[in-house]
Amino acid sequence: MRAEHGPVIPVELEPGVNGWLVTDYTTLISWSRDTTTFGHDARLWKDFREGRIDADAAVLPMMAPRANALFVDGAEHQRYRRAITDSLGAVGSDRLTEVTERYANGLIDEFCERGQADVLNEYARMLPLLVINELFGFDRDQGVRFVEAMRNLWLGVDAEKSNAEAERALSEVVTAKHREPGDDVTTRLIQHRAALSDEEVIMQLLLVVAAANEPTANLINAGVREVLADPNVAEGRAPSPTALADIVDRVLWQDPPITNYPVLYPRVDVPLGGGRTIEAGSPILLGFAASNRFFLEENAEQLAESRNRAHVAWGAGPHRCPAREEATTMTIVALRTLLERLPGLRVAVPPQDLRWHLSALSWIPVTLPVQFSPQSPLTPTPVEGTPWTASDSHPETSAHRAPTSGKSPLSSLSNFLVRLMRGS
Repeated sequence: MRAEHGPVIPVELEPGVNGWLVTDYTTLISWSRDTTTFGHDARLWKDFREGRIDADAAVLPMMAPRANALFVDGAEHQRYRRAITDSLGAVGSDRLTEVTERYANGLIDEFCERGQADVLNEYARMLPLLVINELFGFDRDQGVRFVEAMRNLWLGVDAEKSNAEAERALSEVVTAKHREPGDDVTTRLIQHRAALSDEEVIMQLLLVVAAANEPTANLINAGVREVLADPNVAEGRAPSPTALADIVDRVLWQDPPITNYPVLYPRVDVPLGGGRTIEAGSPILLGFAASNRFFLEENAEQLAESRNRAHVAWGAGPHRCPAREEATTMTIVALRTLLERLPGLRVAVPPQDLRWHLSALSWIPVTLPVQFSPQSPLTPTPVEGTPWTASDSHPETSAHRAPTSGKSPLSSLSNFLVRLMRGS
């Protein structure tokens, strides 16, 4: 496409939804920082504003106007972003690390005796779900319903229904936190000095929790594949913490968790040269993966001589991801714990035999089978709190049973989630 159209490419996002794709590193950063010419406010989207986008378009829930930090600009954006960064920042890196390690070990306990696992669906996809939903104060039912709905939105499946279900689950969380505030991100958003309405709280949660779940799972998955491609790991030498951080940076350059997203809208017509013009109000996808790839190719000599973290996997400009440190911490902890617990870890199939799910926004294997030397579970310890213990109650109620002893406090939940993530 670049050979035919240059670095800014006219694309069809789905039948009847037209836009552009930026695949040039410098252009992507420049346009993301140019808040005079470009905006993230989806109310600028001309075809949507004038009724030319079908109500059931699969991309609509990921592009239609919302009252959250990703979809607005200026003072409105600053108000929402401050509420998000303050509420997330109160978690602290020590707590985030402890919660991530606890759930990582609990998940590994579920498959470590088998000597084989689907590390994508049994680990990478479930770990962010468990961690984020504890930190945000969701109960099991709310968290599972939300993550299932958001995964379908990322994949463009049943978009209108999935969007409604995601918002319904979050509305229940906010109502519950008004009734019983807790030491969690949701309560802090409700109580923040920005004085968000309940609708605004729900919209910030929709943004932050969605961005934390599926993309972080993609990053962990890509990190596992990158680590296991290292011959040193095959010989039993696990990377140091510093080496793991470098590996995650390499993945963010070469295999970012979000391929083409979010969207910019020009406020005025933007000439491209050669007689082409991007009309005001046309959606422009930010092609993180392609922009990184071509920058690496064009600057291979310089980049080979020094470390460089200037990738655009987290975005650029005022809308750069506010939770990038949290996502990186979760990924490094996930990789370190997996390697420490499972000696001889290796991918069970040749890379060319992996099957992939591709969408306009991301790409990820359908499964990631691995093998390792069977290990005994760690001594089980109860998961703190009650949000993720198994429940005998009907899914539509919020009552749940007290924690019980047994092989693992995650057993019932993890088995359920594996079936969910595989679509069985």
